[in-house]
Amino acid sequence: MIANAPAESELRPTLAILASTVLWGTWWIPLRKLDAAGVGGIWTSGGGLLLPLLVMLPLLIMRRARIAAAGAPLLLSAFFFALSFAMYAEGVLRAHVARVILLFYLTPVWSTLLARVMLGEPITRRRMLTLLFGLSGLLVILDTEQANPLPRNVGEWLGLAAGFTWGLAMVHTRRARAYPLADKVALQFVFAVAVFAALSAIPGGREWSLASFEFFNIGTLAWLLAFAFLWNLPVVWLTFYGGERIEPGRVAILLMMEVAIGIISAALLTDEPFGAREAVGAALIIAAGATEFTVRRRRAPAPPLND
Repeated sequence: MIANAPAESELRPTLAILASTVLWGTWWIPLRKLDAAGVGGIWTSGGGLLLPLLVMLPLLIMRRARIAAAGAPLLLSAFFFALSFAMYAEGVLRAHVARVILLFYLTPVWSTLLARVMLGEPITRRRMLTLLFGLSGLLVILDTEQANPLPRNVGEWLGLAAGFTWGLAMVHTRRARAYPLADKVALQFVFAVAVFAALSAIPGGREWSLASFEFFNIGTLAWLLAFAFLWNLPVVWLTFYGGERIEPGRVAILLMMEVAIGIISAALLTDEPFGAREAVGAALIIAAGATEFTVRRRRAPAPPLND
């Protein structure tokens, strides 16, 4: 039996998800640039969500009747995506980034189980293998103390909830695949701005203080525009495109590549360490993505574990 790339119908959405992991994994770059310029986390994240919404507002106005007629499938897809996005961003602002990432990336487990319950998709031996590779890689990258999967504060609970909500988002995105992609993306930013503003009001987050006057220089504005339109808007578009065409568990596993990309990019561009532990963990996560990316030619499909 020879391993081959996915069938043509799944190749493009799979590549879209893999491309999105590059953006998710380097998401920290504009955040750090803006933070160094004196822009607080709330204003950075909020501005990065608000600017794409303003650009897509004419589309929402023109298509408001069709969007309203679409009903629950389209609204739930955009809402759960936005809720997950906002909870993850708020969790990163409030808690240790590595622990929030670990708790969020339990999402392949949630996505696989939710897809089984809500979409009837099987849990195969191949899926169990990819989950083993991916979760093992996360545990290797994060030390034993950090890897304790019990939330200890509001930020970590937000990270855990964001992972579960992401699974719901991918399930509903599959259900809403008949609706235009642009509508999902635009609605996501509507919900994301509202949810992020609500979450930031929870005690313990950053204050709603005005940003430093340094915010108004050309360089900082350029980074804010890049964050909004070179990171946030494309990454949402790519994730929705892939998520509506391939099953949720696979999306979640492929997105784990973000962790490896983030660690490697941080090691290359900053003084953050990249040693044997990080290399082994990244290799396991990449192995999970590679295992999920390939399919085997069989005379008959492999039976699910529960059969």
